[in-house]
This record gives sequence, C-alpha cells and structure tokens, in this order.
Amino acid sequence: MANTVYQIVTDRVIELLERGVVPWLKPWAGDDSCPKNLTSGKHYRGVNPFLLAVTSWCEGYESSYWLTYKQAQQYGGNIKKGEKSTRVIFYKQYAVAKRDPLTKQVEQVNIPVLRFYNVFNVQQTEGVEYPESNLAQIDFDPIERCESVVASMPNPPRIEISGHRASYQPSTDKITMPKPDRFQSAEHYYASLFHELTHSTGSKDRLARPGITENPDFKSGSYAKEELVAEMGSAFLCGHCNIESATIENTASYIQGWLKKIRSDSKLVIQSASAAQKSADLILSVTAN
Repeated sequence: MANTVYQIVTDRVIELLERGVVPWLKPWAGDDSCPKNLTSGKHYRGVNPFLLAVTSWCEGYESSYWLTYKQAQQYGGNIKKGEKSTRVIFYKQYAVAKRDPLTKQVEQVNIPVLRFYNVFNVQQTEGVEYPESNLAQIDFDPIERCESVVASMPNPPRIEISGHRASYQPSTDKITMPKPDRFQSAEHYYASLFHELTHSTGSKDRLARPGITENPDFKSGSYAKEELVAEMGSAFLCGHCNIESATIENTASYIQGWLKKIRSDSKLVIQSASAAQKSADLILSVTAN
C-alpha cells in the first residue's frame, strides 16, 4: 500500500512540474500589514519591504514594526543583547554645482546618492511598547490520522510551537512550528510539520543524511537535495493521510523552485524520492521488503 501511495504522489508532482511553476505561497499567516516604522507609522518603500520581509521570515518576527537603535532609546527601551540589525536603503539628494557645456553657466542640481541605515524589528527590543500584530487565524480542527503519524514516530524529535517559522534544528534535534491556527488550513499545517519531520530523519541518530549531518551551505546542491527530500517526504506522508489533494500544488511549486538550482543533475528526482521514501518509512515504522 505504501509503495502505491509514494508512486501516485511522485507521478502527480512530476505531472505538475511539467506544466510549469505554480506560485508557491507560504502556508501560514503573519502580520498582514507591510513593514513600517514604529515612530512615523510610514510604510517602507522601494526594495526595503522585501528586505525586511525576508528578515522577518528567516528570524520568525511576527510584528511589522521596525525602528532604529536611537528610536528604541527614545521610547525608553533598548536593543536586546546580541541582536543583529537589518540594513535598509534610501536615496539622499545632494546639491552639486554643474557647468552647462554649451552655455558655460553653473547651476545647482540635485544628485541622488545611495545611503543606508540599520533598523531592528520591535521584537528585538526591550522596554519598547508597540501595537500587537494583526494575525489571521483559522479554526484549527486536528486531523486524527495525521496526529497519529506524528505521535507514532519512533524516537521522535522534540516539537515546540512558537514564533512563525517552521524549522528543524539538528544540533538540538528540535522542530519549531507556528501555531496550528496560523496556517491556511489544517492540511497545510500537517504538510509543513511532515516536511520538518522528514528533515529530522536525516539526523546522525536516524538515517544520517549528508544534507543534515554536514550542515551544507544554503546555496549548495546538497542543501537543495535535502529540501527536495523533505518536501517529497511530506508529500508521501500527506498521501498516506489522504490530505494530498489539498497540498499537492504547493508541493510541486516548492520542488520546482529547488530544481531550478540544479537542473544539470538528472538523477536528482529519483535519488531524492528514494531518500524521501526511506524517511517516510522510518516515520511510519514501515519495514522495507
């Protein structure tokens, strides 16, 4: 039965990949407003919303409010020890004298010069009051079969519900997940959890996959392969739980994004699917024939 589910999911993913990229959406919700300065209330413009959103995504910040070190002090607070700033950019106009080559007249013109300054998310501060995040939530209804898969995994990693970043930390063997009611649906919550559980099977105490044990660089082929393994493993587990119809397009789009980085590796999908099957078998306690 398991092999049939794996093949059906694999065939469906490949079919969707061949159609082209399906825009992938992060399956959980954050603050629904754009990044803005706490003091002025103004939204950041240009490339800055992207820069700040990426930082929020990577670091797990839920608030859309940012401020400078000086502004934190003006609020009677400070930046937490060890916190790193995020650089935002702006153009400052400088008046310079310019001579017209034809008339020889000198006139003042404004030249835009690129400048930057450093900001911190309000969640990096202490003693600073800020508005609560406006978070979208769903009425989360646990799916019994999915819960059973998670609860029955042998030698499982620790799962902690906090922040809004789904991740697996090999050094502590811990999975961090956003709250279930923050996801688009219960199915998307379990798909993300299954993704991280698949990552955890690569630890040195389980299947010892290089993508986990060697801690490869984010841009490396080994890291990309590990992401494919995790997403395929998630797809297999979703198929096992009969929720793949709600998550399969996100899976295909996510995988397509990594395939772009390593198109030259013709064995990638097959090798990743094989590793993902071993991971799903471990989580489901399936004994290989």
